[in-house]
Amino acid sequence: MSFLSTSVRSSPAANLLAQPLNDLDPRKIFDAIATLTGLDRELDQEQALRSTEHKHRTDVRDATDDLDRWELDMAVVETGITRRVEARHLLGDAAESWKARCARLLLDGIVRTDEIRLDLKNLDVRAAELQAELSTVEDDLAKLNDDEELDRTFRDAERRWKKLNERDKQLDTDHQVVARRVEELAEEHRQLSDKARGADGRSVETAQTEEADALTGVEQALGAKGVAEKAEERARERLAAAESGEDVAAEELQALREEDIPAAPLLDVVQLNPGQRRDWEPRLVPYRGAIVIPRGHAGEAQAKLAGRSGTATLVIADPPSTHAPTHSTSLPASADPRFDLTTFLTAILGRAGAQPAEIDVAAGVLVVGEFAEPLTGRAARIAAARADHREKADLLTKAEKILATARHALLRAKTRTEAAAAAEKVDATALKMFELRTANQGREQQRTALKPVLDTAHKAYADVLGARQAREERIENLRGTESRLMRELTDQDETKTKLTDERLALDLPGREAAWGDSPESANRFLLALGTELHTRTTAWWNEESQHQVNEVVRRCFPDGTPHDEMPAEIRELLIEQRWQRGGLDVRIPLVPDLIRALRTHLRLTERHDLYEQRQIASQRAQRTSDLEAARKGLGEAEQTSQAHRASLALGIKARLKKVSDEFDRLDQRYGGYGAGLDYPEPEPPADSDRPWQWTVTPKWRRAEGQRMSGYNLRSNTAQMDEKAVKLVCAAALAGGGSRPLLLVLDELGRNLGKQHRREAVALFEQIGKDRDITVIGALQDDMERYAIEASGLYVKLRRRSDSMAYNEAPVIVGDEANRARVELLRDWLTSYRPADDGSDEDTPEEGTA
Repeated sequence: MSFLSTSVRSSPAANLLAQPLNDLDPRKIFDAIATLTGLDRELDQEQALRSTEHKHRTDVRDATDDLDRWELDMAVVETGITRRVEARHLLGDAAESWKARCARLLLDGIVRTDEIRLDLKNLDVRAAELQAELSTVEDDLAKLNDDEELDRTFRDAERRWKKLNERDKQLDTDHQVVARRVEELAEEHRQLSDKARGADGRSVETAQTEEADALTGVEQALGAKGVAEKAEERARERLAAAESGEDVAAEELQALREEDIPAAPLLDVVQLNPGQRRDWEPRLVPYRGAIVIPRGHAGEAQAKLAGRSGTATLVIADPPSTHAPTHSTSLPASADPRFDLTTFLTAILGRAGAQPAEIDVAAGVLVVGEFAEPLTGRAARIAAARADHREKADLLTKAEKILATARHALLRAKTRTEAAAAAEKVDATALKMFELRTANQGREQQRTALKPVLDTAHKAYADVLGARQAREERIENLRGTESRLMRELTDQDETKTKLTDERLALDLPGREAAWGDSPESANRFLLALGTELHTRTTAWWNEESQHQVNEVVRRCFPDGTPHDEMPAEIRELLIEQRWQRGGLDVRIPLVPDLIRALRTHLRLTERHDLYEQRQIASQRAQRTSDLEAARKGLGEAEQTSQAHRASLALGIKARLKKVSDEFDRLDQRYGGYGAGLDYPEPEPPADSDRPWQWTVTPKWRRAEGQRMSGYNLRSNTAQMDEKAVKLVCAAALAGGGSRPLLLVLDELGRNLGKQHRREAVALFEQIGKDRDITVIGALQDDMERYAIEASGLYVKLRRRSDSMAYNEAPVIVGDEANRARVELLRDWLTSYRPADDGSDEDTPEEGTA
């Protein structure tokens, strides 16, 4: 008892007092009530019955599956037996068909032999007749081939007519050629006459001279136009450079700007007023390509431009002045405030003479010329370049017009030259036309004179040709007759050979041996078969026999049968001699041997098939009997389980109804407004391992007159604990019947607060006294005060350390009016733990009442 807790309880059912009631689901609440009322044992018995039913059902299913598998296996065996029974009947039919085939083959061979004998006799008679006809035809051919006079007359008439006809055809061909040539010359004459009118009376020499002069004018105009185009192109480039600012030292300025060196063209920096142009423009001409740079950047600029191709002129400018200029005001001004050119301009002024053209007296340099436009300033350079380009464009337009005029004159000169040449050809063409027409007239006269002679020759040739063709047709007909007769004789010989070979191939002795009796018996056998079968041909009997034998093979050895499962003789016939893959010509010779081998195989397997049929019938009866017994046991188990389940359901609902009623009475008596339980009947589970799970949902009224609400509706903890105590007591009362009740509770009040613990213990005390229930509860030390107040007997188990093998003497606090009972308890305890003189003095005295 020292380690009493929920972990050592014998049942896994939930403890209604070990946790809040609303933390439990309806299934666990039912489990707890079932444990208190004894329903859990009834449910275990119901599950055991379902397990028994499931076992019987499993036995039936296993027996059914085993019977089905056995039937499948035996179906294969029975199918084989049935196939072999059918094969025995089919084999007899196949043997009869083969016998009929041999009889029909023998009779057909006899009939065919008689027919061949008659055919050979008729062929001999016909061959003699054909030989006589062939001799007559050969004599007639010999006579016709010896007519030499007719051949000579035909050759002479043919030669004369062909010669005259060739002459006439040649004259006609020449006449037509010349006539076409005259037509061509007439057309040419008209064209030349029309073209000659353009010569305007000029001779060929005069026209050629004019053409040469015109060609010279075109060449001169082309040269002038090329010069003008070059000049215009250069002027256009200068204009574009001036407009873009790249007409003066463009590459040098770009190189200096990349190094951040201030630079500008000299002519853009110097600013001249109109009064200064006359004197200063000649002086600046030598420096029109110069670049102005500050004096402080002179070294950098020189180093930058030193490695470049070409030359560059640099003018060093002084730094900009910050005060008024002290030099002469006659010097030009600077348009760029970054550059001061006073020093440079003063030096130029000192070298100049009295006249504007004298720019350097000491060196003797003169500049001669007038400046129509200003020399300095970008706008002035652009204007000058635009005026120069306009002038060059006008010169180019003038040169193009001169060239067009010269080309037109050259075209006219060429036309006149061609016209003068055409005028000279007109007369020659007319003379040629006259000569050709005269020659054609002579040819017409020759053809007219030749026509009577040609007609006479053609008539003689036609007569001789008709006679010759009639003879040739007669010869051809005779030769055709000769060929036909020879072919017919050859065909007669071939037919005779084939008939002889066929008679040998009939092999009447072999057919008679295959039948095994006389031809008369074969005829009687076929007549006995009936009218329909008596008329069947050998081919039909061949097809029928091989088909029946093949059906026997398929029933004995279905498709897919391994070759090693066949008898050696049958395997040799079916596989090695290609029965299975061969056609009718392969199968027919194998039929007798295959019938004999199959008959032997079926005779050997007949006894074994009878034994297997008896065994199968015996086993089927036994297995069917076992299955019926299993089904009968299943039916009984289902009836028992259903009856017990129905009875148990009524008992569970009656017991739960009783718990619900007790729960309602306890709740109304001890401070509540009424309570009850919901317990729907669930379906039994399909799985035999799962219990029949019922659910119980407690409910109660929260106030007078309200309807009942479920326990899982939010409520205070005290009310939940109160209802749990009442539900436990109700379950105990419902399960105890009229007997005194003993209620053992584990971990009483473990999850309750201080006030709720007092109320729960007090409620147990009150219900126990009223309903005669003895309550034994295991609880923790912190509930000692409430337990002593509410219980008649309190036992405290003590052990101060886990190293102690046994508990210390218990402390027992009780409230009992009968002193004898207290003394009895003390004697019983003393008998188990005798008094020890060295016991702890602080231990309270046992048995205090």
